[in-house]
Amino acid sequence: MKIFTVRHGQTHWNTEGRIQGHMDIPLDETGLAQAERLGARLANEKVDIIYASDLLRAAKTAEIINRHHNAEFVTAPALRETSFGIYEGQIYHDVHYDIQHHHALNQPLPGGESVFDYFARIYAFLDEITAKRHQNIIIVGHFGTVRAAICYFLQIPIENRERFHIGNTAVHCFERGDDGRFRMTLENDISHL
Repeated sequence: MKIFTVRHGQTHWNTEGRIQGHMDIPLDETGLAQAERLGARLANEKVDIIYASDLLRAAKTAEIINRHHNAEFVTAPALRETSFGIYEGQIYHDVHYDIQHHHALNQPLPGGESVFDYFARIYAFLDEITAKRHQNIIIVGHFGTVRAAICYFLQIPIENRERFHIGNTAVHCFERGDDGRFRMTLENDISHL
């Protein structure tokens, strides 16, 4: 089994440093161009199915990738970014300490969800799809989605999630060996940009 995880292309809110969470922000012109380059980069990969968050920025990125494959395509709310509640739309730098305080106490963000609830949501989705028959999968999501997937596939404690950086349209690849364990064979690849 070979699974690619991809973060969506750039949005205007990314450039402003705004927290998007569940806000349905579309790709900007740069993000659309990034997705086109990403689609070309993945064009020669064998793909059975593409799963994407149902939010515009991820779904559009996945749609552009799928132009090269015409694979089965499924949007899934379970792949959405963390729900940041009252912090969505705010500049991350301005509320960073408040968010980290809630995370440290494993408290849900006001009007949102906790890190552990978010990871549980992503892990349940990954449990489901890795049990299916598909062998070549692309998952298009968000910064948090990809970070959770890294922890899931490599069995890394959630507390160590902060060490991973994920750029817009960055590609990670995980391959399952004969021992049933996944290995990361590609990390934060943005060579297509």
